[in-house]
Amino acid sequence: MELPESLEIIESGASPSEMRGVLVLWPSTGGNARSFRIRDSELEAMGLRLIRFNPPSHGNSQGIYDPKTSIQLLDGYLKRNGYLNKELYGIGHSGGGAALMMYANQIPFRHLFLLSPILDSVLSLRFLYESGSIEEFSRLLLQPGIPDEETPNKQILKTLSTSQWLEDGKIQHLNVSIQNSRIQVQDLSQFLKNLFLPGFVVDGSLIQKRTQYTIFLPKVDLWFPKEYSSDFANAHGLSCIEIPEAPDHFFSSSWLTVWKQIKSFGL
Repeated sequence: MELPESLEIIESGASPSEMRGVLVLWPSTGGNARSFRIRDSELEAMGLRLIRFNPPSHGNSQGIYDPKTSIQLLDGYLKRNGYLNKELYGIGHSGGGAALMMYANQIPFRHLFLLSPILDSVLSLRFLYESGSIEEFSRLLLQPGIPDEETPNKQILKTLSTSQWLEDGKIQHLNVSIQNSRIQVQDLSQFLKNLFLPGFVVDGSLIQKRTQYTIFLPKVDLWFPKEYSSDFANAHGLSCIEIPEAPDHFFSSSWLTVWKQIKSFGL
């Protein structure tokens, strides 16, 4: 797949001539890979080159996010640069964690570190509705500078306020472009279809013996049921660690604690 010029991928750490391995960082859906701070000096000491991947709709990458095509974009980039011949490691948050798990089904990662991965996208949305937190999701998709009672924000909040759209798929009226500090989409309706109609599921068939998996969970998660993640890890022999310092799904103010844990496993 040809890489679009609007795709933002940031490299740092050990130089291509001196690196022994590659560390891929895939942010949460609507997140930004730039927000994960890792010192170049640490990466150089470990002989790792960091690939901060912002798929379409993330960071400064344009387009409409779709996990499957984003995996193809990342794969094309790593192949083009000869990085698939190196030791591969990955850090994925939320939807990004799920995407890396799907990618590891075709590429031999040595170790994946997964921050509250969304193992079932539709289950995640239903969990948000059940926990009364759906507005937190909806507000990530609003056009800035526009009151809630005006178009398109009024339509977005009204449509997503109930789970009816997951049943009937009627979201074509949300074919609007959204650009805010968290997400950039050319067509919100297509973005929602790509992720939730019908959605994606990470099941046991994707787990590879060649890859080690470590799942990190926060103290409280309103975006995905922790019990589901724990049961999934136990069923498939994956390491699952709770980070008490992480207060929420976004691991707010606790990334350095997670990074310390990751380093303790040995990269």
